[in-house]
Amino acid sequence: MANHSFTHEKRLIPRHHLTEYLTVYNGYTDRAMGSIGNISTHGMMLISELPIMTGAEYQLLIKLPNNAGVIDFIAVCLWCKADVDQRYFDSGFEIIHTHRGIEDIVESLKHYFSFKD
Repeated sequence: MANHSFTHEKRLIPRHHLTEYLTVYNGYTDRAMGSIGNISTHGMMLISELPIMTGAEYQLLIKLPNNAGVIDFIAVCLWCKADVDQRYFDSGFEIIHTHRGIEDIVESLKHYFSFKD
């Protein structure tokens, strides 16, 4: 597996911060893993109550509001650290495969949530 190192200073792709949280589910168990903190066409940050194992691939689901559909994708957790609020963890994911284009995910989310840079 490639060594992925992302920092805020090295990020070339702007991320959109959600003004409301959207839950991400484990695609195998349908259990909530956490909420999207921010998202881009190549990755996302997940805010969770439990730490996420780094280096692992995850089958993930985003259930859009108002029964507008489900977006499923595979992502690798690149890093996990304690959040500023010590009750939570922040994890960075690289999206490696989606059944719909990741651009569609970001566009779908823009439809339901307002974004700010």
